Amino acid sequence: MNDSIRTRIVLTALLLVAAACVIVGCNDGEQMSPVEKALAEYRAMPVEEREPALRELAASGPDNEAFGWYGLGNMYYERSQNENVPPGPETRTGESALLDSAVTFFEAAIAADSTMVEAWVNMGLIWDDISDGRTPQARQAIDLAREAYTTAIELAPEDEKARCNLGSLFFRRHLYPEAIEQFKAVLDSNPESALAHYNLAILFAESRMYREALVEWEAAVDSDPDGDIGERSRDNIKVIEELMNSEIPAELTQGGH
Repeated sequence: MNDSIRTRIVLTALLLVAAACVIVGCNDGEQMSPVEKALAEYRAMPVEEREPALRELAASGPDNEAFGWYGLGNMYYERSQNENVPPGPETRTGESALLDSAVTFFEAAIAADSTMVEAWVNMGLIWDDISDGRTPQARQAIDLAREAYTTAIELAPEDEKARCNLGSLFFRRHLYPEAIEQFKAVLDSNPESALAHYNLAILFAESRMYREALVEWEAAVDSDPDGDIGERSRDNIKVIEELMNSEIPAELTQGGH
């Protein structure tokens, strides 16, 4: 195998690993948000007890309604990742009855509290997932995901999950300047955001700006030394260093100086 073909294969594998990570969004930090605090005891419940308890929470009054619906939305979204339940004839997502329910629950949370950033972000995440599919709903889902993330950012300009997920949406559609804008906005407010550094590194690597990619992955390792992002970054650093030390054709290295 010649060096040019080998380089393209290794770089493609690197980017495929990144794509799975980008969609998760950035880490908001170790402190629990008010929503997380409100739902902590429900997350600890056995699965069979959680849904009736969350429905009871949603029905308990205006102070708790949004929390209950939001918790149910999360529960059904998580189930959709592991259970294959075909959509019904009136499906909105076109992919899963569980995703249809998750959308309904997040909409109920937003109706109860239109300022709940987490509900907007997770609604965006669902449409984001669907936008990569081939259903009739996929094309509309791109706009719906973007609108949900944008609303979350308008409500909380420094929210890392909203900005990282919007940056991911742009990245996967090759809108690189727009993606960079979102990741850099995260770093402006939190210079230690591991995933924002990680995502910038992916953009640089795709542009074959390898030295710039290494700087960002090293920053991600410093910010998340013991976590998944730090581990992925270390793996990617090894791959890029191997590429840089190989005999790479000039046309593949011009962007990396």
